[in-house]
Amino acid sequence: MQIGVIIIGIVILALLGYLGRGFFLNADIPLALRIGVGIIGGGVLALVVRTIRARLTKIKTEKPKEVEE
Repeated sequence: MQIGVIIIGIVILALLGYLGRGFFLNADIPLALRIGVGIIGGGVLALVVRTIRARLTKIKTEKPKEVEE
């Protein structure tokens, strides 16, 4: 489970880097802004991965509820 979440995070990060290369390689945009956007993007990605891991852990630990008829 952990390896799957890590792989998903790496794939998302690679896609963001590939799709955002025009922004990050543009010399007209200040370096501080490019660094700030990169840090914010990494933080959002970390929050998404952390949420996915928490939900998967919660699903695994919950016991199925019996239905009373």
